[in-house]
Amino acid sequence: MLNVDNTKWEQELDEFGVEGIPHFAFLDKEGNEEGNVVGRLPRQYLLENVDALARGETSVPHARVVGQYSSAEARKVHQVVDPRSHG
Repeated sequence: MLNVDNTKWEQELDEFGVEGIPHFAFLDKEGNEEGNVVGRLPRQYLLENVDALARGETSVPHARVVGQYSSAEARKVHQVVDPRSHG
């Protein structure tokens, strides 16, 4: 667990792309991130993710895939059209 208010963790915060808290990064035995979750994570999902990593799986069932969101544009789920622009 890292305290995001402590500047000594800036490198790790950048490395794991922490954009909000809580930010869960799920690491394999070699320290490679296999997935992450930002925001509330139900206890059962946390346990299932940890269990998957403990079994040596290369992905976790309840997380976004690392690398899937490579830019702010890719994170947009949908575009909202301004209704004032039509008329």
